[in-house]
Amino acid sequence: MLICVQTGGVSDELGFERGCGLLRESGFEGIDWNINRAWDQEELRAGKLSGCIFEKPLPEILAYYREDLEAIRKNGLAISQAHAPFPAHIRGVPELEPYAVEIFKGCIRLCDAVDCNNLIIHGISVSPGEPELSYEDVERLNFRIFEPLIPLLSETNVTVCLENLFATVDGRHFEGTCSNPQEAVRLIDTLNERAGKECFGLCLDTGHLNLLRKNIREYVRVLGPRIKALHIHDNDGSRDEHLMPFTGTVRWNDFTSALKEVGYTGDLSFETFNQVKSPRMDAAYIPIFLRAIYGVGEIFRERIQGI
Repeated sequence: MLICVQTGGVSDELGFERGCGLLRESGFEGIDWNINRAWDQEELRAGKLSGCIFEKPLPEILAYYREDLEAIRKNGLAISQAHAPFPAHIRGVPELEPYAVEIFKGCIRLCDAVDCNNLIIHGISVSPGEPELSYEDVERLNFRIFEPLIPLLSETNVTVCLENLFATVDGRHFEGTCSNPQEAVRLIDTLNERAGKECFGLCLDTGHLNLLRKNIREYVRVLGPRIKALHIHDNDGSRDEHLMPFTGTVRWNDFTSALKEVGYTGDLSFETFNQVKSPRMDAAYIPIFLRAIYGVGEIFRERIQGI
């Protein structure tokens, strides 16, 4: 069980190579690689669906990320998980869904080549901002996004992890895909049944559950072994702040005891990028918070493993 953190945030402030070095110095053993930055969401909204590196063959993708991979390896960091570009659906851009499928295939090929076993992909959510789309419509869209990945996933050791999401309209938060635990189980199990093997799992996002006032203990119990990856972060219950644990209102003892109860054996990955970004602080303070986040991870690991 490695203690990991996302590359975004630190690399924004310090650059990727220096950021990886600081992560290693702070104790982290692995990363959540933010390859989600491979496309520009504003261009997608304008209907410009071209130019993403994941359109290219694998050798070109590897060449594009060569310096990042060298920095990761130089510092002895495992690539525990990676985050695919998102979103896969934008109102008024119907051609985005098939384009996103091809981009996700490129991400899977990269993950397989660099021994990254978990790829987080955001599903499509029902949103009050799109009343013309029913729950059934969105469910069909999700299968159109994820089912075409099965043949490629069957040839790799990569698991696609759906994430429990939320939607915000006029400042109010609504359930997104996989926020309802029974819905998440049904979606993941159906995809795995169609694949004939375990190709799909869940990335549990603690902050998103907190925004929706979900009982984290009950959610974890329902998902159980389907939980393959984590996005660990805190917030005040009203904003998606991405802060370190114990700076918000997440019930962290419930989190660790529930993961212990279901026998979670994956890695602990923090998604706390706003804790280490300006203007919240200048670069001199970043190492202090990184060491603190890693220290929290050590205690979480001890409690989940029952040491």
